[in-house]
Amino acid sequence: MRGKVYELRKQNAIIRIIFLMNMLGLSIGDAFNVVYVKRLAQRMVSADKIGLYVSMPITAMSAMMIAGVALSGFMLKKCKGLTGFLRFSSFITALGMLVRGLAFQYWILFLGFVIDGFGYGCIFIAIRYYAFCLKRDKDVLKSLIYVNGGAFAGQCMGTILGGILAGQIEYRAVYLIAAIILMIPLLILNDMEISGEPEIGSTKNILSVLENKEALRFIVFLIVPIYMCTIFISYTVPLDVDSYGFSSTVISGIMLIDYILAAYASPFMTTMVLNLMSSKRASILYSALIGVLIALYTVFKGISLLIVVVLLFGLADSFGLSVLMDAYNKTRGNHAYSNNDALTIYIIMTRVGITLAPSCVLVFGNTLILSIIIAVGIALYIFTERSGLVRNDHEKS
Repeated sequence: MRGKVYELRKQNAIIRIIFLMNMLGLSIGDAFNVVYVKRLAQRMVSADKIGLYVSMPITAMSAMMIAGVALSGFMLKKCKGLTGFLRFSSFITALGMLVRGLAFQYWILFLGFVIDGFGYGCIFIAIRYYAFCLKRDKDVLKSLIYVNGGAFAGQCMGTILGGILAGQIEYRAVYLIAAIILMIPLLILNDMEISGEPEIGSTKNILSVLENKEALRFIVFLIVPIYMCTIFISYTVPLDVDSYGFSSTVISGIMLIDYILAAYASPFMTTMVLNLMSSKRASILYSALIGVLIALYTVFKGISLLIVVVLLFGLADSFGLSVLMDAYNKTRGNHAYSNNDALTIYIIMTRVGITLAPSCVLVFGNTLILSIIIAVGIALYIFTERSGLVRNDHEKS
């Protein structure tokens, strides 16, 4: 039975609520996920293996996000459209959070992260699919503003709510509350039908993006390294703040600094930076700033320095994430693949970076390896361009 079909303005408002609730539920453990994983791991393994067991659920979750994005086109067809796909995604994320909430030992919690990772990947790409299923460019832009705004608000609310709740009740109980929150989008979707369907390219079309040498170079040398560094906020900050003796509420507050600055300083910072340089050069500057900040904290440590670094991280993200996407889009040139195909590869490769990062940090022993990877990536990107190994006619320097 089909649900109600609403006019675009009302549909946007409802979808905004759906993505807000999804991101609220999925982000509710951001301030304590790795802290809880570490505590459960300490019950079953020796101290020398703790690092490995802490990184495993986060790595597995990121890998499953890649699977969710990669299989999204197939799932859209199986679910008979975007409405069914969103229902499926909401159910999977609620199930994963329920498993987390029922976890009384490490491996059950690990399973919850795996399930949620797949659902998170589906939700993440669905935000873009929804906007691009509309026909008129102005409707696409308006819908992107609606859904991205809702998703960001949900992430902020989830982070701070989870941090506050974790200071009052058990971590497992917070996850159970998140499972209930994630059922709300499913209930809303049960009574509606989204008008419009996204055009999803075949696997061959999506992979054709990687045949563009300029795009591939940008992905390997800049996008993957910079997204490896995102674990500094989600992984390093919670563990270090906890080791300094502060609560999950403090952790969530520090993480919120990054989110708020990245979002609300973005229009001003992006405009200012692009008035000074091209998006390609701005991407290199952004990468260098992130590498320096991580190296600075790794060498000197301390809670005060951490807060300053997180603040500067937020300012860098406020322009960096936008210019990175813009510079990537400009590598397309005259290649025939669609924007959706390019977007899918972009999202997958960002998740690849996030997946690789915990293992790199574990092997090397600290986050300085992320700064080294950034430096090597920038050097190779500049060298391959100046050496003429890859011709770049898409953007003037």
